Amino acid sequence: MQRSASASHPVPHKILPVVTRVIEQLDKVFIELSGVGGQARVETVFQQWLNAGKTSPSGLRHYVNALATQLDEDLRSEFSTRAERILLHLQSGYVS
Repeated sequence: MQRSASASHPVPHKILPVVTRVIEQLDKVFIELSGVGGQARVETVFQQWLNAGKTSPSGLRHYVNALATQLDEDLRSEFSTRAERILLHLQSGYVS
């Protein structure tokens, strides 16, 4: 999923390429777990996250938490665990 600014939706902050790659990984996990309607929820959460201006690597935890609240408790736990692994890879410098 391409994350870039469009003419109708300007991005308040530039998103670093590494942050974009992590978001794409998080979105993939979320959509896998949430099924139908997941893509629409991802887009809504992403826009809210952009509008909040927390687009730095440290702001990714806000994004994870916002996505997690969209899931029921069982799926939320699995998503949070998998998302944490992705964030740990970011911290260790191994984001692909």
